[in-house]
Amino acid sequence: MNRAEHPDSIYELIRERATSMNRKHQQEQGTSIRIHDIAKELHCTDELILESLEFAA
Repeated sequence: MNRAEHPDSIYELIRERATSMNRKHQQEQGTSIRIHDIAKELHCTDELILESLEFAA
């Protein structure tokens, strides 16, 4: 799927979840979480995570 096939609300939801997961990981581990780990947790592709983060910019 490409960006045109995803509604903006999906990007917003993924961005919020990814941000939350990263914050929690930083508090517990002291490092940022890997994109691949976020994708596994959210059952989506690494590319969708990256697109969602670019959408925020």
